[in-house]
Amino acid sequence: MATQIDAYGLLAEEFKSEDVTDQLAAARRIPIIASCMGPDRCRSQLVPFLKSAVGEYTDEILHAIGKACGAMVAACGGGDQAAVLLPLLETLCEHEETVVRNNAVEALVIVGAAMTGPVIQEQFAPMVKRLSSADFFPSKISAAGLYASVYPSTPHPQRPALRKQFELLTKDEMPMVRRAAFAHLPALCKAVEKEVLMMDMSPIFNELSSDLQESVRELAVENAVAMVEGLSADEATRLFGAFLDNVQNETSRSMRVHKAKHFVKLTSAMHPTRPMRDQVQAFLRLIAIDTELEVRTEVSLNIAAFCSHLEAQTLLGSILPVLRELSQMPQSPADQEVFAVNQAVRESIAEQTATLAPILGQEATVTELLPLIKVFLGDELVEIRRKALGSLAPVIETLGAEATEQHLLPQVLQMARDPIWRVRLAVVETIPVYAKHLGMDLFDATLKEIQVSALQDNTARIREAGIANLPILLQRFGDQWLTDAMLPVIKSGARNSGPMTHLQRITAVQAVGALSGALQGPALEALVEEVVVPLSRDKVAVVRIACSASLKQIVKGNDSAYARDTLRPLLVQLSSDSDPDVKILAEMGIAG
Repeated sequence: MATQIDAYGLLAEEFKSEDVTDQLAAARRIPIIASCMGPDRCRSQLVPFLKSAVGEYTDEILHAIGKACGAMVAACGGGDQAAVLLPLLETLCEHEETVVRNNAVEALVIVGAAMTGPVIQEQFAPMVKRLSSADFFPSKISAAGLYASVYPSTPHPQRPALRKQFELLTKDEMPMVRRAAFAHLPALCKAVEKEVLMMDMSPIFNELSSDLQESVRELAVENAVAMVEGLSADEATRLFGAFLDNVQNETSRSMRVHKAKHFVKLTSAMHPTRPMRDQVQAFLRLIAIDTELEVRTEVSLNIAAFCSHLEAQTLLGSILPVLRELSQMPQSPADQEVFAVNQAVRESIAEQTATLAPILGQEATVTELLPLIKVFLGDELVEIRRKALGSLAPVIETLGAEATEQHLLPQVLQMARDPIWRVRLAVVETIPVYAKHLGMDLFDATLKEIQVSALQDNTARIREAGIANLPILLQRFGDQWLTDAMLPVIKSGARNSGPMTHLQRITAVQAVGALSGALQGPALEALVEEVVVPLSRDKVAVVRIACSASLKQIVKGNDSAYARDTLRPLLVQLSSDSDPDVKILAEMGIAG
């Protein structure tokens, strides 16, 4: 009991301090103090104390109190006992400061979720009504966020009146109140019955989505995305079809940006009542004609998702011509300025164009899609070349080995020697895709050299990508291929001892660690003995660090005699190394 009294007394003393820092620290400890006091004293002492403090402290302190209330439900006894927090939170809901009100509303939602229906109707619902009918707009703003908590427990005969009460907020003369009501409309729509949503909530949405105040109607698209979940295509079309069409002519930039961002989600929700192919022109207007760069950029991120719903004929006749026009340098100087501004759009097109290949098929990919992809592969901007290279997997899968070798590989092989390391990296990262579709012989003839070069590259990211490819290539081509094609490179790197060759030794050790999950038994043990064990005594600390890391990776989950008798004793030796990083990694390996 003494500990409880001291904890509460300390809280009260810190609140009396003239130092705001002490007050704020005390407010943040409220949930801990509440749990120490026990439910009875929490309800009888702490909550009244906090209620009396509301008018005396800064907004920052009240913000912390409101947040603490949401964490005090269990400390107050949980369930219906949490109703003791309602007066305190109602007072905070009336505060002018937005963050204070928001925390109070969030806490009230938590409190409401803990209470039973009868108590909600007895104590929570009257509070919502008082806030909704208050003269001061902050109270109404707070009330808008609480209807979804009240509605499920409201008796059916009283629900129309509750909805009418909410509707009054949506028609309030203050734009901030209407905005708050619109912001919380999706939550209420999830609580109401389906027929109520279609008949009563739909007119509210339509009215607020065309509100004269941009700050109100700019929420419409995000709300539509939230409300469309769980609706059939026919219901979604009835609710949002006309709205989606009208957004195209909206003067609000933010609404057009939101439409561009969520275009596919909204249009796919209405499919097949409104077929996706009927939305092609709207999509193209957003990506090619809209005056706002952010709109064009956002919708360009949806190219792959949108086109996945279309057939090849639509892609060839409508989508690809526009993508070509946006991607190729125009002739007139004025158009060239616009072209330069559209860099983000071109990057998105470069990254997503390849996803059209499976829909188009091999022949159309060769004749129609590859020319556009080659434009990106030859672009002067590094990011466009890199993104085009990194997204070629669907094209390779569609073309197959012969067509890939004939139409794509020559340019890819040339780019594998690009002086810009990010371009080379994009080629190395796609090597597993080529390996999957080209077969061993063609891979060896064309790309094996690139994989070898990656392990010896001066750029760490490329070496890391080359190492990551090794277990994938092992699984694809087998142990013998690894022994003949890659292990000589790894072993040679481990033996290098000239200036800056420590990077090759590190790569060799890391490669063994990466292969340990796919290479087992005597083959792995021999590789460890030849590469890792000798380098664990290397004079360069970073090489020993790599050894500790690889050994940790190798022994993890490995209960073989070799791991117990050879590798773990080696980790014990490294745990006494003079370098602290070597020691730490070795100790982690020993601990498993």
